[in-house]
Amino acid sequence: MPVQSPIEISNRAIEHRDDVDPLEYHGHWEPVGIARATNTGTSAMVTFSKRNQQPFITGGPLGHNRYIFEQIHFHWSETDESGCEHTLEGIKYSMEAHAVHYNSKYKNFNEAKNKSDGLAVVAFFIQACGDKDCPEFQKITEGIRIVRKPNTTTALDSDCLSWIGLQELSKHYYTYKGSLTTAPYFESVTWILYRTPIYVSKGQVAEFRQLQYCPKDENKKIGANFREIQVPHKDPEVFFARNINKPKSKL
Repeated sequence: MPVQSPIEISNRAIEHRDDVDPLEYHGHWEPVGIARATNTGTSAMVTFSKRNQQPFITGGPLGHNRYIFEQIHFHWSETDESGCEHTLEGIKYSMEAHAVHYNSKYKNFNEAKNKSDGLAVVAFFIQACGDKDCPEFQKITEGIRIVRKPNTTTALDSDCLSWIGLQELSKHYYTYKGSLTTAPYFESVTWILYRTPIYVSKGQVAEFRQLQYCPKDENKKIGANFREIQVPHKDPEVFFARNINKPKSKL
């Protein structure tokens, strides 16, 4: 039964599985088409256009269903000590990125968003650490510097999500049925949450805190945009895919 998200994940209260088919990623960092970063006034969002085919994921907890990439956005806080939405064994990371996908059985995201099998959101913890920039993530932060004001957009390198590939994507993730973490909080999401954080510099995370939510006042910035942990009425079924099967990850 779905629950409201985000949740606290504890390894003591989940089921470990080794028999899950690998997740497959298709096209998420292809050097084709156009990528754009937008300051939505509540977050930073990256979208793709002018591609022959949008990226998609399949396999793992999604089975044979194909979930099409809609956008990726970010959550953060005023400091590096918090900002993620989910927590793992009580640990709070600096940011959390959500790659939103919708089930291809529906014609678009809007049709899918309130269906029980409508959405799959892939979540990545991001941790600020030291002064050394992550080169792959720099393609995102270079765009963030340009879109300080709300409702502004800039072009990015089409392979700007290559930092996702720093993960071992086919395994070592948690999955459960939950909700969107922004209104109207539809309980329509299959969550896929990777255990290992992606490490970037403190300066790269700080760029997100410079985004404004008010176009007329540069001092009014998006200091924090994460939802607090939701306490479920019933403990959700959370699975951890260790996955000893042969990985599959494709461009």
